[in-house]
Amino acid sequence: MTAAPASPADPASPAGSASPADTASRLLWWPLLVLAIAAVAGFVAAVAVRLPYPHELEWMEGALADHAWRVAHGLPLYCEPGPEHVPFLYAPLLFWLGGLGITLGCDGITALRLIATGFTIASAMLVGHWVRVESKRVLPGLVASGLFVAGYGWLAWWYDLARNDALFVFWTLLTAYQLRHGGPRRWLWAALLATVAVLSKQSALMWLPAIGVGALCHDWRNALRFAAASFVALATALGALHLASDGWSTFYMFEMPRLHGIVGDRKLGFWTEDALPMLPLLLLGLCGFVAQCRDGTGRAALFLAALGSGGLMTSWLSRLHVGGFDNVLMYGFAGACVLGPIAATARARWLAIAGPLLLLAQFGWLGHAAWTRGFATLLPSAAHRQAHDELVAFVTTQPGPVWIPAHGHVSTRAGKGTGAHGQAIFDLLQALPKLPNGQFDLEAALVDRRRLAGLPARTQQAITALFDRTHAALRERRFAAIVVDEAGAGMFPAVFFLGLAGPDGAPGTADDPYVRLPGPLLREPTALRPLLGFEAHSPYALVPSKH
Repeated sequence: MTAAPASPADPASPAGSASPADTASRLLWWPLLVLAIAAVAGFVAAVAVRLPYPHELEWMEGALADHAWRVAHGLPLYCEPGPEHVPFLYAPLLFWLGGLGITLGCDGITALRLIATGFTIASAMLVGHWVRVESKRVLPGLVASGLFVAGYGWLAWWYDLARNDALFVFWTLLTAYQLRHGGPRRWLWAALLATVAVLSKQSALMWLPAIGVGALCHDWRNALRFAAASFVALATALGALHLASDGWSTFYMFEMPRLHGIVGDRKLGFWTEDALPMLPLLLLGLCGFVAQCRDGTGRAALFLAALGSGGLMTSWLSRLHVGGFDNVLMYGFAGACVLGPIAATARARWLAIAGPLLLLAQFGWLGHAAWTRGFATLLPSAAHRQAHDELVAFVTTQPGPVWIPAHGHVSTRAGKGTGAHGQAIFDLLQALPKLPNGQFDLEAALVDRRRLAGLPARTQQAITALFDRTHAALRERRFAAIVVDEAGAGMFPAVFFLGLAGPDGAPGTADDPYVRLPGPLLREPTALRPLLGFEAHSPYALVPSKH
């Protein structure tokens, strides 16, 4: 892409040569910079409180830390499921990095939050750098970085959580940037980066083809080399994972997600509700595409359009998946944060004022979205900390392993082993045949295994192993305690009732292997509720019976 001559709207242009409209355009960038700085300052202030917080802020953080703990202690990440561990459907890079952090002495949840925060900052810097390179101007790049950070509240305060989205976004953006602005062998480096992106989150396989199409429009030779090298690199990496895990990595990462349902109301609701807060950026990106096509830089426009539309479609398809939450909007938003500020610096005079104004509108909309979400989900309360401290104290006093399906890493941190998380169990149960009312056919897994005959062989093996191994562990009283939440995780006794029942097969008798401790475990049981995600609280304990 050739350097564009400085336009009258460029802040670096001589003031005397600018028209009133150009002067107004130039001045609009400074309040945008102020808003960007404010967004970054707010993010830093929030992270300073949230990063060292010892308990989970979102209901899966602790369970993901348990996965990293397994890596740190040489235990398999992808394996046959059982009561101690049911793998999540996620790619392994976050767990590998988290395991390294734990080995170096960092707490599990803190290690994963550090990784997520670091890659969020890296993504913001990459977005800003990309805009600066394309526009040949520093100020729009700084605004673009701040704009990405400003999405923190709208995206459910997700940037610093112990999740893998920040890794995936950074490596995918870097893949695209390398294809666009890399050196002579950019196709090779981009292929390696694409492989890392898939190992961060397999959703990259939905975004990378769009980036490849953009590269094809920009430089078809480079694109074909990238496609071939990516195929070899991905086949090698995923094949090695498959062989090392006896096929379980492929099952959890690719086979299980295909068995999950679709959230029907998000087919249209994504466009009319979820994506609405980034409408100014989407409009600006579209205007920039038209402007670039008109000024003779159509190839660059097509590449950027592929980047943005690929991210948006990845967000949509992820939102359709059962369990898709607001965090998946990050993908389309990251692409839009590249396209929008670039469009605002286009040489088209009609964008000189309209572009910065749309960016101002975007900052305002994101601020309103964060305010609407409310700050109760941002910072933990004293009651939240107290409830977790009381739960940790109870677990610490137990004489053996403790299983807490709804609150991961509590037992691990106390030296009481790990237990399968409720979300991972739910994900596996999604593969069960469904009854006419849409509920899982638990009888197929508990009583009449012939009902599983229509499922793939590995799926049957996984479901059978989970129930058989869990029931055996419960009957043998391997756990010193099982902590179950009345709200959120209350299905545990119903799902595993055969393991909790006595020899006569009827739960609630004197022969049951576990009995419920009387009274609540916590002084304020509902305070255990995570700030984000599935609401699970009001725990009680099952302990081995004494007969």
